[in-house]
Amino acid sequence: MPTPPDADRQIREKLAAGTLPHEARGTTFVGFGTGQVCDGCDTPIAHTDMAYEVEARDRRLRFHVRCVLLWQMHRRPRAGSQ
Repeated sequence: MPTPPDADRQIREKLAAGTLPHEARGTTFVGFGTGQVCDGCDTPIAHTDMAYEVEARDRRLRFHVRCVLLWQMHRRPRAGSQ
């Protein structure tokens, strides 16, 4: 299942609310999905989709490829925006 069109908005809102962390220890797994829900867009990661598993704080986050890229882009402060 492809990521929903509002994944960008969902991820930005989760970062602002603190339900998605800004820091991570790194990618711990890249492979095919197992049907678990993406922490970015709240939709399942199908067995035919690539999945990223990231260790952050005290939990592992699971993302679609597009969602992990959006999360990485939005979690870092942009130059000049403070």
